[in-house]
Amino acid sequence: MKPRRNLLAEKLNELLSLANGEAVSLGKILQVLAGRGQAALLILFSLPFCQPIQIPGFSTPFGILLCFIGLRIAFGHKVWLPKTILERQISFKTLKKISVIAVKITNKLKFLISTRMTWLLTNPVLHLIHGLMIAILGVLLALPIPFPLTNFFTAYPILAFGLAFLEDDGVMIIIAYALSLICLLFFASLIWFGKEGFEFLYANGTIFP
Repeated sequence: MKPRRNLLAEKLNELLSLANGEAVSLGKILQVLAGRGQAALLILFSLPFCQPIQIPGFSTPFGILLCFIGLRIAFGHKVWLPKTILERQISFKTLKKISVIAVKITNKLKFLISTRMTWLLTNPVLHLIHGLMIAILGVLLALPIPFPLTNFFTAYPILAFGLAFLEDDGVMIIIAYALSLICLLFFASLIWFGKEGFEFLYANGTIFP
């Protein structure tokens, strides 16, 4: 039995080889990881935010890019992006660090992801919905909200979508939507309670004890 190819590792190694130790633009990353590599893009651009600590200056451009990727998944053609976003540089050190973490995470999660219930990914209508959901999550990530956990709650469903597309895993798609629902409920709560009310609940352990 042949070992499964690690598509993510292949795509990221190709990207690092092309970077050759130099900073690389977001436009170049999109170009290299086009097509099937869109799963790698979802994983790569969501991973930095899978932690409670906010990363200043990155959520907006990365969120816009993830929205763009979602629209491409939904509609299957080129969607315009501002030149200023595409020309944004990512240092080789940062790119390599994220790539190594991404490969490690997917290797650890191999036992959870596999090709199953593929109709949830191949059905044209569902594929459109998946792309639009990713685009919505990208918009939420891009919003400059100065409150803890906003990026955290948005990044995990995007990561799950990336893992699902990587292996055509319908079960992971279901998990991605469950995480998306939690994310949307979080933002709805933030709107309902307001920033001050939510901070009070957070500080007093009413939520996230």
